[in-house]
Amino acid sequence: MRWVRFNVVGVAGFVLQIVTLSLLVRCAGLTTSVAVAVAVMVAVSHNFVWHEHFTWPNQPREGRLRRWLSFHVSTGALSVIANVGATTLVMTLTGLPVVAANVVAVALASIVNFLVSDRLVFGR
Repeated sequence: MRWVRFNVVGVAGFVLQIVTLSLLVRCAGLTTSVAVAVAVMVAVSHNFVWHEHFTWPNQPREGRLRRWLSFHVSTGALSVIANVGATTLVMTLTGLPVVAANVVAVALASIVNFLVSDRLVFGR
């Protein structure tokens, strides 16, 4: 059931990431790498809040700062690196636009992110 909850939060975060990415590229004119990195961090912040309350509920309050730091350092860093690298690579190899290429990148990173979150960040 946790895997399902993780993916529900992940899908919501992904929608937020894609909307943010699209706005940053189209409206703000940011480069692909910068826009992807910012959009991922927005999604990671969103996902942490929801994982705390929905995916891994009943976490003790006293460990929240440690979990937040751990989540951002592990999952956040992994997501930024994987998203920027994979998005750029997919765009280069296939000619896909940035949003479509980012969909592929997120799919590739989702399983690793779950394992890191479940074992290292929210595990008891």
